[in-house]
Amino acid sequence: MESPQSQWWLAKNGVAEGPLSHQQIRDSLQSNKISLADYVYSSDSKEWKPLSDWNNFEPDTVDAALQSPPAPPLESYPTDPLITNPRLPAMANWICIYTLLVSPWLWGFYVVSDLTSGLTFVENAPLAGVDALVMFVDMLTSLFITVALFIGGMRLRALRLSGTTIIILSIVVAVAVQVLMLFGVMLLLAMSDPIHYATKTVAVELIDFLAVIVGLCEAAFMVTALLWLRRNERSLPLT
Repeated sequence: MESPQSQWWLAKNGVAEGPLSHQQIRDSLQSNKISLADYVYSSDSKEWKPLSDWNNFEPDTVDAALQSPPAPPLESYPTDPLITNPRLPAMANWICIYTLLVSPWLWGFYVVSDLTSGLTFVENAPLAGVDALVMFVDMLTSLFITVALFIGGMRLRALRLSGTTIIILSIVVAVAVQVLMLFGVMLLLAMSDPIHYATKTVAVELIDFLAVIVGLCEAAFMVTALLWLRRNERSLPLT
């Protein structure tokens, strides 16, 4: 049983609210603002436990001079978000959403777009084999980068310092690969004869145009995420 002078803190969404009196906690229970599953901290016992584990609260007096408790346990944080973490700032959570959800879907979109568009040159063109090799290498490298981003996003959501390192390296590699691919395609176009270009329907050209727009938007977000992580990596609650 806690002493009458004990103070109480309530864990709500990872934030310690208090000090509170016994009556304040009881009033919150009766008004359904909190539940017996919420965690509370006692200044006497020095531990966080669910409210249902504390018995026979005694009336207490408020002593604002008491030292604040340590951070609430991880169990008190919301568990509903599957791809974000409430302890991370908004931008970090957007990076988690991109790496865990958006990036895999975009990889699938790019693959479908490439397969639908086909090769740049006709099959009997001298550079048709090189064109097919460039497409294959692009799909393979983008798959590795997508997997690396997913791993980095999972570790960032788990508040691991290695998550930011993996994401930063993946973005740097992705940008470098795309720049090399762009120069490679430009070189192929410069070395080829226009009569060897494959004809495309209007629908395929629209898909290619959409893929370019989506790619530019993704590249802008990746660069923004890279700069933000480099600037704020040390201030994140990572271990």
